[in-house]
Amino acid sequence: MAVKRERLARRRKDAGHTQETLAEALGVHRSTVVRWERGQGEPQPWMWVKLARLLKISTTELRMLFSTSDAPAAATASTPISGEEEPSLPTRLPALGDAAIKQPGPGYLGQEASAAGSSMALMGGEIRVGCRTSDGRIIFVTMPRRTLLRSAAAAAGTTLITGTAGVSTSKPLLSPDLHPVENLRRMRRSLVECDNVLGPRDVIASAQDHLRLIQQLCHDALGRDRLDLMKVQAEYAEFCSWLYQDSGDQRAALSWADQALDWSNAAGDHDLTVYITARKAQLAGDMKKSLDAVDLAESARRIAAPGSRLIALALVYEAHGYALRGDELTCQRAYDKALELVADAKDAPVTRGRWLEAAYVEAQRARSLSVLGQYEAAVSGFDQSIRALPASFRRDRGVYLARSAGAQLRAIGPEKAATTATEALSVAVATGSGRIFGELAMLDGQLQRWAAVAEVRQFRQALDSVMLHEV
Repeated sequence: MAVKRERLARRRKDAGHTQETLAEALGVHRSTVVRWERGQGEPQPWMWVKLARLLKISTTELRMLFSTSDAPAAATASTPISGEEEPSLPTRLPALGDAAIKQPGPGYLGQEASAAGSSMALMGGEIRVGCRTSDGRIIFVTMPRRTLLRSAAAAAGTTLITGTAGVSTSKPLLSPDLHPVENLRRMRRSLVECDNVLGPRDVIASAQDHLRLIQQLCHDALGRDRLDLMKVQAEYAEFCSWLYQDSGDQRAALSWADQALDWSNAAGDHDLTVYITARKAQLAGDMKKSLDAVDLAESARRIAAPGSRLIALALVYEAHGYALRGDELTCQRAYDKALELVADAKDAPVTRGRWLEAAYVEAQRARSLSVLGQYEAAVSGFDQSIRALPASFRRDRGVYLARSAGAQLRAIGPEKAATTATEALSVAVATGSGRIFGELAMLDGQLQRWAAVAEVRQFRQALDSVMLHEV
């Protein structure tokens, strides 16, 4: 059991620091200092010297303060403590929430523990949770993360949610053997791999921790180092945009994409600017803004290098924009051209969009075919794409399954659609992917007329088990 480090807290106060001023001087969040004093973890190796200097003691004395403890901790992580010791949520760069979503009222009762599975990270320390209304519909509501945390802990006897858009559990470790820029790029690649498996809920906090570290490093960097850090900063901002897009917080995703585009332009990274512009076209398509999707994709194509993979990426999102506009011919031509470019660029160096392969293009085509009412072709396309997915792309498999279920309902029938949707739901719960939950919520409404079918009943009961309920 963690025990408080009372002597560490006294040393901090004797040195003239509050938890907040010490955290600011170290470039960490206040909650990190709180955890140290609670006996929960230690500083990363690169912090020891600076922390000792701030506390006006030697590193040997500092290590003694961390290696010995004094008294049992009076509060657990799920129990806020009063006054100075209560950690606040970390500051987010674009301070944008999701105010358009209905706030939960007193009628949402008793389902907090199970609803933890349907929680998705939002900006500003909130989470988005699926709720079954009294008339049988599914809506998504926002609520403070701490509220659900405390309620879930009370219902289940333990804390159920970790890694959402709140306080993260660790700071990134920079290896002394590598330049900080290379360190940060390696850590970002690791987070991308985690996102493929875990989804956005468990990755957002770490990504934003890394961004705060980059901004701290930028204060002291000059020349080429500063320029390289700005490029990494833009890459992380684009990644945060993607994480919020997958969480279903499209306004936050757009805010981060705009910030990433500003930073990539300032850093002079042309390929990254093209990539972010194409990604904004994808986001516009998710938001069903067909004209924006087409215009942004065309803009990305105009500024991309001739014949590059980035043109293929832009064509994919442009194609879906045309599908949303009901233009099947132009949509299909754009997908065919994208496939040609992907095949031609196979041996060329890849700087952005390494995941852009024929299977991805066909999965996006299947989505567009479903929008256009070509349900049998959509089901076939999704099946092929799912089989081609690497095993580590669990979240993407869940997205394809959920979208395929919607097409299966019309092409095959409710039994097959519900079976596929149940499989997708298990991925949604594990990853907190708002895209999967959104698809399943729409399908749930479409399946109501077949509520007596066994497979449909099983799916809807499974979906109910991870939802709040309005009473």
